[in-house]
Amino acid sequence: MDRAQISGLLNRAQHTIGLAEQANHLLRLLKAPSAVRIGDKGTLGIDTYLIPARNITWPDNLYVTVFLEGLNTQATLTDFIASTAVLPRLVSTINEGQGGMFRRLFNPAKVQAGDQAAFDLMVKLDENAEATRVVSRILEGAGTAHTRQQQGVAVLPGIHGTGERYIEHAQHLLATALDLTHPSFDTWDGATLAQARRVVQRYAQDPNSEYRLKAEAEKLLGSINELRVQILLEQLPIDALRTVTDHRLRFGSLESIRVVTVADVLKTHTSILTTVQGIGQQTAQRMKAAAETLKQEALSRQHTSTIGEEPTTPAMRLINVLARFDQTEAITPEERARRSRVIDYVEHIPPSIDPYIVINPATEDFNHFTDDLRWVDANPNLFHPQTITTPPADIWDDYLTRPAHYQGLLSTLLGRDIEGADELLDATTLQKIRELTLNKTHITDLHLRGYQSFGARFAIIQKKVLLGDDMGLGKTVQAISTAAHLSATEKDFRTLVVVPASVIVNWTRECTRFTNLPVFIAHGDNKQQAINAWSETNGIAVCTYDGVRAMDIPSPGLVIADEAHMIKNPATKRTQALRRLIDAAPYALLMTGTPLENKVEEFVNLVRYIQPDLITRGMAKMQAENFRERIAPAYLRRNQADVLDELPERTDSIDWIDLTAEDRSAYDEQVRQGSWMGMRRSAMLSPAPRRASAKMQRILELLDEAEEHGRKALIFTYFLDVLDELENHLGERVVGRISGEVPATKRQELVDALSQSKPGSALIAQITAGGVGLNIQSASLCIICEPQVKPTIEQQAVARVHRMGQTATVQVHRLIGDETADERMLVILAGKTHIFDVYARLSETAEIPDAVDITESQLAARVIDEERARLGITDK
Repeated sequence: MDRAQISGLLNRAQHTIGLAEQANHLLRLLKAPSAVRIGDKGTLGIDTYLIPARNITWPDNLYVTVFLEGLNTQATLTDFIASTAVLPRLVSTINEGQGGMFRRLFNPAKVQAGDQAAFDLMVKLDENAEATRVVSRILEGAGTAHTRQQQGVAVLPGIHGTGERYIEHAQHLLATALDLTHPSFDTWDGATLAQARRVVQRYAQDPNSEYRLKAEAEKLLGSINELRVQILLEQLPIDALRTVTDHRLRFGSLESIRVVTVADVLKTHTSILTTVQGIGQQTAQRMKAAAETLKQEALSRQHTSTIGEEPTTPAMRLINVLARFDQTEAITPEERARRSRVIDYVEHIPPSIDPYIVINPATEDFNHFTDDLRWVDANPNLFHPQTITTPPADIWDDYLTRPAHYQGLLSTLLGRDIEGADELLDATTLQKIRELTLNKTHITDLHLRGYQSFGARFAIIQKKVLLGDDMGLGKTVQAISTAAHLSATEKDFRTLVVVPASVIVNWTRECTRFTNLPVFIAHGDNKQQAINAWSETNGIAVCTYDGVRAMDIPSPGLVIADEAHMIKNPATKRTQALRRLIDAAPYALLMTGTPLENKVEEFVNLVRYIQPDLITRGMAKMQAENFRERIAPAYLRRNQADVLDELPERTDSIDWIDLTAEDRSAYDEQVRQGSWMGMRRSAMLSPAPRRASAKMQRILELLDEAEEHGRKALIFTYFLDVLDELENHLGERVVGRISGEVPATKRQELVDALSQSKPGSALIAQITAGGVGLNIQSASLCIICEPQVKPTIEQQAVARVHRMGQTATVQVHRLIGDETADERMLVILAGKTHIFDVYARLSETAEIPDAVDITESQLAARVIDEERARLGITDK
């Protein structure tokens, strides 16, 4: 061959060798990992994702793999590489055989070898010519695919012109990385999220924003709970550490260095502990470790959101936070929920200047997300807190008078409000309830918790319902909120409240307290006149069950029936009279705390009054769960443990007692005589030996209710003859009597007897004797028969049942005679003109503060003078 031919042959060889090297690189690329890696992403619900495109790392071989899919590529490339492996040696041999005349003269063997190699190279290249063309096309296509991928991976069709196979493969890799089956894909520009991010960032910088107030409240609540743990540790003797260490610790004489509690161990340095004889370095360290274990265990269990009754620094600061939050309460619960969701979006969805890739955009979660962002864009003002005034210096006093209000604010601020929806409600009904916003035009000074708001909206949407919430959950305020909403949204709307006579005063006061609607008391001699006046307004009339059948009552818009089990018998005249009103009214709310599973037949009757279409033959014999499912559209019940996260809590209430005519006559006589002690206990002592006073009737009602709910009671009074009266009327319910005459050992025996007794039982006690020194945790109902001169005595008495170790919510009932010395005492001691405000839906911290320094003789003289003046008694 001449030199030109050899040169051309060598060029062909170099080209083929280059292709082999590219083929080898392509093989390595195909064998590289092919999984996609996803960085920060936003998650909506379970399977909806928002991913910034730049947060996806695609495998380098993605498009190459798709291009080569279906071809026998690896075998072709491998065979090509193997068949061309000899080419570099042949090229080298040819180059060594090249040269001028001297090479041919003096090294003919190399020249000959070069000529032979040239021939072999030509043969080899010709043999691989077709393979070379195939590999060349493969490499060219793979290179084009790789170049296209470097310009950006497409997940959806577009002007980029990326082929369908490439798009499908990219989607498959994303689905695999997210462990999804058959997802859908879209892109979203994220402009509204960027706008929301700017709004939220401004909001987060405002010290009065809910965002900042929540963080502050959580920190302060943590400090309050840490203080409670500290108090607990200060009460725990060091013997508690023996239990933690399986009794392997020796304490020596730690008392000699004044280490007697677990808290003392924690604060005492190890070097001080080792000064005690018998305690070495190892023992001291184990002792400290055991104490720290107890502390951490206590902290993990101390998760209550109860503020408490001690004005500690963090508690005072928390009340200030809640008072500031109270001023921002203009938005609705639905708006607050939206705002919280938007803040959550901003916190958890990564920002992006490029479009997001959306996985499963057709879900309800994504629709809610985009709708929330449009809402922000239209209502940015809801992220700008109004001007907040500094809470007054005496804000703690306001908290003491309205602890339930502040506890509710805290629950809302922390996002712990529980809806309390019945899981058996159908989705359509549930959606309607959630979409309804309560009209608060006629509501005053009432903060509804989440489950209370849901209960009111349930009653409105379902029109005629039975509310069976557990005791102490605020059925009354749910009913009042229902009436207030309907009065504000419907024309000429009137509400009729039907209650037992024993709670008519209480209902009247709560309606007045929480609404600005006119309230009419249709009870007593002028009850028909009250009904006539009510019929011309949009107000609330309060009457008794017996009053319903004795009066001519025009059809109301809403009938509220408290203690609705009183109409369980359809044959009674009062049931028939009330049922006619229920049938005529467009709305009805029956209220009872009686558990469903105890008396199914009674519930059948009650449901028949409100939604008879739900009643079927043999329904009373259904299993409880089947019965509940059947009546779910008409019946709503929530238990304390389900909706209150600060359990165990204390629910305080004043039971305003309307004295009977005999009670009133006997009381007035004590006023005429100027008998201080007679006035205080007269309402409990019936002038008729076999007839219970109005207060005693209320106690019997409470014990009946306690028996239904599995509770036991502790009843306090200051007077010995009232204890006699209680024993006389309560009979076998009384398991024991504690007075100053009962020795301490006997008192504990009586406490033990209560723990072994059946529900509805009561331990009666003189408050000065039973109110201190005893742990009566088996009782969860506390009844105080009359107000005490020193409110701290009541606090100590209630603390007998409301203390660490109590698992049930404690119900505290104070019996207050309407227009008696009881009311005068509360007004004077609390320093308020409307004392019923003090105990409206109180939580566990309720108390009457010692607002004024006053001796009992001064208090007695003042109350007697005021009562005599009220009765028009001028003679001394």
